Amino acid sequence: MLWLKRNLFLAGGGLIAILLLGFGLYYLWTNRQNNKKIEAQLEENKTTFGGLINKDPYPSPTNITRAKEEVMRAREAITNARAYFQPVPFESVTDQAFKAVLDNTIFDLHKKAEVTSVILPSKTYAFTFEHQKRQLQFPPEAFPALPQQLAEIKLICELLFDAKINKLITFRRARLYTEEPLSQVDHHEMKPEVDEQMGMAGNPYEVVFHAFSTDLATALQSFYKSTNGVLVKAVAVEVAAAEVPQPNINQPVAPLPRPAVPPTTPPPGGPRPLPPQRTVGAAAVPAKAPEGLKTVLNERLLKITLVLEVLRTLPPQNSTQKTGYGLAQTTR
Repeated sequence: MLWLKRNLFLAGGGLIAILLLGFGLYYLWTNRQNNKKIEAQLEENKTTFGGLINKDPYPSPTNITRAKEEVMRAREAITNARAYFQPVPFESVTDQAFKAVLDNTIFDLHKKAEVTSVILPSKTYAFTFEHQKRQLQFPPEAFPALPQQLAEIKLICELLFDAKINKLITFRRARLYTEEPLSQVDHHEMKPEVDEQMGMAGNPYEVVFHAFSTDLATALQSFYKSTNGVLVKAVAVEVAAAEVPQPNINQPVAPLPRPAVPPTTPPPGGPRPLPPQRTVGAAAVPAKAPEGLKTVLNERLLKITLVLEVLRTLPPQNSTQKTGYGLAQTTR
């Protein structure tokens, strides 16, 4: 202790030297690790650069310019394609205002069906919104999904009615919120999808109706030409139940031809009948029955099931507008 007191400055200097030496070693070790990471990254960049050099086509300025032009063409094609997937216009309303829009829409669709002679399931058919007609209050998560679905169903029905289908059997959509009771008549098990990377959303529907083949072709053409992105995903066609032949029904039997009656003996004083002439070397040819009208095309009523998806573009990511589709939405 006496030596330490006499050599205090010397001891302090030695301690500082030891600390500086430890800090220097730590700094050397840290930088050595950083150098190893940089060297590994450099080797990886060399490998990547070598792969680019050996690629075909070579990334020359000409090829890079061509690649940029292709990117511009692809973006232009995407922009042009988006014009065919415009969202179906709908009224952004809630609660009682939605009830008024719902009643008006149902009335318009019934009137449209009457004008186009389309048979509906019932005179009070609500087009999958039977529960909403009686509901007094709606949860916040039901909007804007409910008005959106109502507008899309109206679009699909109007296209089918304009195609002059014979009868609408069922129309089903996705259930939107937990308070809406699940109905086998109005709801299906498919779920809406939202693809944020592609900027697209889709809502599936299932519709069953009776129509002839020409009506089905007209409806499919209307869906194809629609600018609201009505995509037909599946089609099932079968003969309508009323048109299925019944095997147990007895078919009418054609009457048998009456036998030829031989000529009777003429009365006295009348002309004598000539003897029948015989044909030598030729077979007797039976008389042909008169030909009736031949059926070339027998059009039959069909039962058609369509699975549709209404696609629409999403608003920009920085927008505060809701995407809708409520409870059953799935995100890719």
